[in-house]
Amino acid sequence: MTIQNIEQKTVFMIGQGADGVPVLILGVPAGAWHYMKGGNTTHFDLMKGPMPFPLKVIMFGGKDHAEVMKTVNEAMAQGGGAYLDERRRDMGITPEPKE
Repeated sequence: MTIQNIEQKTVFMIGQGADGVPVLILGVPAGAWHYMKGGNTTHFDLMKGPMPFPLKVIMFGGKDHAEVMKTVNEAMAQGGGAYLDERRRDMGITPEPKE
């Protein structure tokens, strides 16, 4: 396992939106991106710390979309898991319709 220096680490925190919904906030400095794009992973265990939150996050990089999806598919096949492919769904905030 490679020991990351501070410039290779992704910044993360849990916040709370105005609607009361927890928000995962990630900041990726250039050094962290360069570290991950070589296929290295960054793990976040949010169940530890002063405000435990039942979520674990694993981030990694690849040279392009196809390489990243290949890694995901191989990992899911090894673990026997399945996932919902929502890559083409817009996850942005949708404005409420005007009355």
